[in-house]
Amino acid sequence: MKINFKFKPNFKSKKTWIISAVVVLIIIVAFSFLSGGNKTSKYETVKVERGALVQTVDATGKVESANDLSLHFDGMGIVENVRVEEGDKVRVGQWLANLSLSQLNAAVAQAQASLDQKLAGATVEQVNVAQKQVESAQVSLDKAEETLNDTKVLADKNLAAKYSYALNVLDDTYIKMYNAYAAVDGVKENYFESNDQEGLTVRNNEEYQIKRPKDETKVYIDAAKASGKTEDIDKAISSAKDSLSKILVGLTVIRGICDDSTYQNRVTSTEKTSLDTQKSYISTAQTTISSLENEISILKIQNENNFNSAQAAVDAATAALELQQANYDSLIAKPRDIDIAYYQAVLDQAIASRNKAIIYAPIEGVITKVNKKKGELISSSEAMIEILSPHYEIQVDIPETDVVKLKTGNDVTITLDALGSDTKFTGSILTIDPASTDIQDVVYYKVKVGISSNSELFKSGMTADVLIKTDNRDGVLYIPYRAVLSKTGTDEKYVRVFKNEQIEERTVQLGLRADDGKVEILSGLSEGEEIVLKIGK
Repeated sequence: MKINFKFKPNFKSKKTWIISAVVVLIIIVAFSFLSGGNKTSKYETVKVERGALVQTVDATGKVESANDLSLHFDGMGIVENVRVEEGDKVRVGQWLANLSLSQLNAAVAQAQASLDQKLAGATVEQVNVAQKQVESAQVSLDKAEETLNDTKVLADKNLAAKYSYALNVLDDTYIKMYNAYAAVDGVKENYFESNDQEGLTVRNNEEYQIKRPKDETKVYIDAAKASGKTEDIDKAISSAKDSLSKILVGLTVIRGICDDSTYQNRVTSTEKTSLDTQKSYISTAQTTISSLENEISILKIQNENNFNSAQAAVDAATAALELQQANYDSLIAKPRDIDIAYYQAVLDQAIASRNKAIIYAPIEGVITKVNKKKGELISSSEAMIEILSPHYEIQVDIPETDVVKLKTGNDVTITLDALGSDTKFTGSILTIDPASTDIQDVVYYKVKVGISSNSELFKSGMTADVLIKTDNRDGVLYIPYRAVLSKTGTDEKYVRVFKNEQIEERTVQLGLRADDGKVEILSGLSEGEEIVLKIGK
């Protein structure tokens, strides 16, 4: 903005100086105001952080007296071991009974061994074996390539020999054509020079059915012999085949005229026999040329099949070599974090599966009943052990959106309204009722929480707040969930990254949705990047 202001100060008075200073100050303030009125939009941003995330579910319930508790296995199986008897006192976490564990323990051992091996890397023996497999695959590939080359050389050699033979056949065929023409030409000169119908027919057949086809084939044969190219030889063979058919027709017509009443006694038997002989030669040549053409076609097909088979062997050997090389490279490569995470997850899953076949005491108490003996079959719906607890438990209603996050054994932090939030107790989830309950049109599930802390402060009927720890992550990237946007019509998630004074949209993969409005970022962002939460004026 340009401001023009003309002012002539009167330097003759002090008042003039004061007025001038005030005017200049007003101009500066006005310019600052006008300039400041065009500020760019501001962004509310947050940086991508790395740290620990915790996912919890909270609820409120009532403290109830826990008279007895029925303990179940998570699946069906054969009872392998019962470690308690009726009347035994048990402590929290004590191993009470288990189903058959041999296969489950084997799965855990296998998963642990796989993880340990991945962490330790391949042994020298494994590397040597993998190297030998690579070398063996390379030898197989070399042999396959050598076979392919030999197949091609042999195919070319056989085809060349066949075409060389074809040139000889073509020469012999032309001789037969020429001899047929010479025989017809002799008969024509001796008997058919007149302009009667028979003479005209003989001369036309000699010219168009014998001489011209013969001469045309001679041109193709000469071209094939000069170039030696297979395509020229193929053309010569095709021409010879067509010409032989025409010559045979011409010979047949002329030979028939020789037996007409007018010429039957004029044409000698010797000349008739000569024409018959030429017909026989031409017919034989026809068969030879057709057989030659068929043999060349079959040989080409055989060569192509042999080549394709040899090429397929090379392709298979190449794939085998690549596979063995990839296996070798994987053995000598440093294990990636993603691979370690995978093997760790397999181990965790194996341990979790095994633990489902074990019943641990969730609370202190006295065993009142053992319903199954060793060797008996039990289902998840049947109570294995019943335990009487001198302690209390808390029953809470969990909405369907949160109950899917829970499982028995989850750690629980408990506070009592009567004691305030500073006094905390510990516990764990005992049971999750599979049957739902509708409360004001919302689906809830009853969850029973056992109290692990041994405190005499609990009283039946007290209001208890429970905080259930359902999942956690350590050392992961996270941002506020409100920074995540969804693309219309898709499940794709993205955020707005503020970089170099510009905003770019970045697709992200989300992980754990944790407490405090935070969400784990699996991919798409790096620590320290600035994410736009809100665009304001």
